[in-house]
Amino acid sequence: MKVKITLRELIQIAMLIALAFVLERLTPIINLPTLRITLTFIPMMFCGMLFGPFWGGIAFGAADILGWPIMGLEPNPLILLSRILTGVIYGLILHRESPKIFPHAVLNTLTTQIICAAGLTTLGLSLMRGVPYIPLLWSRVPQFGIYLVLEVAIFPVLLILRNALQKAKLINN
Repeated sequence: MKVKITLRELIQIAMLIALAFVLERLTPIINLPTLRITLTFIPMMFCGMLFGPFWGGIAFGAADILGWPIMGLEPNPLILLSRILTGVIYGLILHRESPKIFPHAVLNTLTTQIICAAGLTTLGLSLMRGVPYIPLLWSRVPQFGIYLVLEVAIFPVLLILRNALQKAKLINN
């Protein structure tokens, strides 16, 4: 696990955080009370892939915290924990020499959707809104399926991008 980074890498992480914020808060694809589909996972998955679990978790947590005051949102510790853990999982599973669609991308998506989205985020929403957990979980099931397809489909593009950036020596990994 790489914790120490260069200024250049820190700037790259900051750019991925900014992109995640824009994709999460300003350009959601579907934005309903219990169902939200965004492309935030793209920069955060890429961050975990490039910089590992520590910086993946820091980045996803920072992107969430950034949105609270700017969007006038109420902080939710369970959702924040879910975001941080998602970034950590991205780094743990995808930060390797040559990750594969199966098992890495599929395992990554299943793990983040079951533990983080279905577990922690749904629990955080349930407590925040005062609605029962199980009905809320069932209303969010389509979201989990959509993310499974999206993340696995976009994963090869991120691999191609990573390899191109490495070849051009724009990233150190």
